[in-house]
Amino acid sequence: MLLTFRRLATVAAVLAASVSFADDPPKEPVKVFIGVHVVDLRSVDVRAQSFTADFYVWLRFKADGMDEARIAAVSNLEPVNGKFDSKELIDDKLVGAEKYLCYRVTGTFFFVPDLRNYPFDKQTLPITLESTSLEVDEVQFVDDRASYERSGGPEDRWGLSPTLFVPDYFFLTVHRRVFEGSYPTDFGDPSKVKAGTRYTRFAIEPSFEREYWSYAFKILIPLLIILAMAYLVFFLPPDQLDTAASVAMTALLSCMAYNVAVTQNMPEIGYLVLSDKFFIATYVLLLLTLGQTFLSFKLDASGHPERALKADKTARIAFPILVAGIFLFFISGV
Repeated sequence: MLLTFRRLATVAAVLAASVSFADDPPKEPVKVFIGVHVVDLRSVDVRAQSFTADFYVWLRFKADGMDEARIAAVSNLEPVNGKFDSKELIDDKLVGAEKYLCYRVTGTFFFVPDLRNYPFDKQTLPITLESTSLEVDEVQFVDDRASYERSGGPEDRWGLSPTLFVPDYFFLTVHRRVFEGSYPTDFGDPSKVKAGTRYTRFAIEPSFEREYWSYAFKILIPLLIILAMAYLVFFLPPDQLDTAASVAMTALLSCMAYNVAVTQNMPEIGYLVLSDKFFIATYVLLLLTLGQTFLSFKLDASGHPERALKADKTARIAFPILVAGIFLFFISGV
């Protein structure tokens, strides 16, 4: 009887503990307000797909009941798309119940350039930071919008120095976002029950547009000069095929050499950029020029000089219209 009573008491204790654990609310993740102030972006290299950034990053969170090890874990950051060259603690203090930390950071970051509209392209240079030690169920970033509002600057430049300047580019806008980054692996750690971890991330993404006029002139004007040189064949007598072919081939070889010179400054990419389309259009136009020259020669040689002359006159009008139409079509699609 006594044994039965003890068993009932044990079962009751287990049930009571279960109810107690079920009533305990799950722990909320620590909300870390994060902000970035970018001082400088330099060495923007589209070919290497990298740039150097100099910026401040601050963290603010409630540190009640946290020991130093826990605070260090909460505030630990690492770059996702690059590496820190230096990270210096500028400020470390308690403001009421909140811990405030501010770092000065320099680093090299990588980006994927979108060059489809080169030289009329727009580029985004992201700086993405991630919580290093704690997953999203323990730490979550929150964009420190209130800090930017107190700065009084224009919203489309929040997070950037007013004097920030990137050579060869016009500033467009900047976006900030908080999101989750996942790793579908246990990184070889046998203590993990299952593979897959999720970490909170913060990104600041300034966007820029290339100052295209100088690049456009450097690409388009030489191509127009090459086409103008080829245009002269329509004014040669139809029987001078050797001279006309020589002019057209010289223009073609000049275009090929210039194409190689332009593409040397581009990274290895698997799609055509706008400048490539200009060169391809020029190749096609030069080929048409060569074909029309041969047609005029055949007409003249077969005893139809008037038809040959008419073909040349038609080409003199159609060729510049075709050149202008093709180039404007490509530019208007930007």
